Amino acid sequence: MSVITQRIVSEIESAPEPFQAEVLDFVIFLKQRKSGDGPGKTFIRHTPGVCGGEACIRMTRIAVWMLEEARRAGATDAELMADYPDLTRDDLDAAWHYVSTHADEIENAIRANNEV
Repeated sequence: MSVITQRIVSEIESAPEPFQAEVLDFVIFLKQRKSGDGPGKTFIRHTPGVCGGEACIRMTRIAVWMLEEARRAGATDAELMADYPDLTRDDLDAAWHYVSTHADEIENAIRANNEV
């Protein structure tokens, strides 16, 4: 391992966990960009301390469960993109895929929010 790699690893390991999650997201972003997926490539992430650690779109505070709850209330994709100008079609596609593959997690998040 090179000296610079050792230093990077040491600095990341000594950082608070939320910062480590941000670094990981950034590394994933860079790998996607290098692989040709481009900077607009979307992904769903969980970051401790951000929106209670719930699944969010990219590096935003837009929780997937919030989008799903709005969709259930009748909001269309076009309306969601108008309400959240940073959202893209790819973001919503990723959100709906996440909802379909993590149904229990999304149900629990919606239920927990409605109980507050």
